[in-house]
Amino acid sequence: MRYTVPGRGGETGAGTGRLAYDGGAVPLSEGQPMTATAKGSDRELRDVDPAVDELDDADDLEDDLSTEAPSRGWGLLLIITSALGFLASMVLTIDRITIAGNPDATFACDISPFVACGPAMTSEAGAIFGFPNPLLGIAGFAITGTTGVLLASGLRPPRWYLLCLQAGVLGAAVLITYLQYQIINVVNALCLWCFLVWLVTIPIVVTTTITNLRVGVFGAGLQRIGRELAHWQVLVVTIWYVALLVALGLRFYAEFARYWFGVSL
Repeated sequence: MRYTVPGRGGETGAGTGRLAYDGGAVPLSEGQPMTATAKGSDRELRDVDPAVDELDDADDLEDDLSTEAPSRGWGLLLIITSALGFLASMVLTIDRITIAGNPDATFACDISPFVACGPAMTSEAGAIFGFPNPLLGIAGFAITGTTGVLLASGLRPPRWYLLCLQAGVLGAAVLITYLQYQIINVVNALCLWCFLVWLVTIPIVVTTTITNLRVGVFGAGLQRIGRELAHWQVLVVTIWYVALLVALGLRFYAEFARYWFGVSL
């Protein structure tokens, strides 16, 4: 930030003038000494007028925000998880087309009566919006994967893009939570490809949300929270994984014991 202090006749010194800086001009009272020069320090300028101090603080905050950027590591994470999610979505889409033409078709993921993809794909929950859910996965993971490539290349998406991405991943979190409820309480069969989609969606949701907080997408007020949460991303993902596995285990442990070990619980 540059400062110039013109006095009478273009000179600096005691007298009437205006303190000029990048953001505008601050009037100085009659006879007030001008202690800052073109190369004066920020401290000297604060002594001249409190308004300069406030603008300097705002400038420091803006500079601090400008130094925050999504990391390339996050981009690599998006690439890997999105590739796995895209693969699972493609397989589910192909299987859904196959089962539409042949309802008796079996698939590699049909391991047991309670671990099978067919019941999940043909259920009402398998097409919430009137078309197969995996199509949403293909589109969604293509977007997050492309975002990961851009981030890994060192590019920084604009704020509006990160806000749209945030809305998308939160929608994905709601969707997979609903599907998990359906699998456990309605379908009563675990789809392994669906399970893979859940596993990769969870870190995408967590890292996207925390990164957006950290880089100031939601404003400077929440940026400190994002910086603190950045140290706990792995723990948050792990807790989510454990909660999911516990829910599935409580639902299917009896079937698992009976089918694999012949033990009725």
